[in-house]
Amino acid sequence: MSQQCVHMVGLAPVAAPLDVCEACVREGSTWFHLRQCLVCGQTLCCDNSPKQHMSHHYRSDGHAVMRAASPGEDWVWCFADDAMIRETPDGWAGYDPFIVNGVAVATEHLASGGALRPDPDFTTDDGLPIGDWFAYVRELHDAGDLDPIDVAAIEAIPGFAW
Repeated sequence: MSQQCVHMVGLAPVAAPLDVCEACVREGSTWFHLRQCLVCGQTLCCDNSPKQHMSHHYRSDGHAVMRAASPGEDWVWCFADDAMIRETPDGWAGYDPFIVNGVAVATEHLASGGALRPDPDFTTDDGLPIGDWFAYVRELHDAGDLDPIDVAAIEAIPGFAW
């Protein structure tokens, strides 16, 4: 089950992120991907960038929550909880991106005639270990440790069965 994240509580919406790392521009450095602080709105660079400004911002200012700000990315991270988080009916909570990403891949796999119980070592053409994914979600489900949001998404996959 997911752990609630309290760090989003009370945060006001921030303006859209910039298309540059504010600190890299000031310093004349370069960045790889952009992140936006959801506490103050600053757009800074990721940990793959030479200066890692967003992580430094968290450590220096204590602003725990940021989102991806590069084109094509859509996720939120809580430094304090060390977790990807998403909005749920009960507030913000951590989640497992392997499960979420696997839902789309499993849907495609089954729609193309793939096995409902693939070999554990089976990997899709795009590199997702779908055999491991099926085993993983079934194991979590059997143990009662699968988030209800994930259960609903998995059960909505046409042709899926526990």
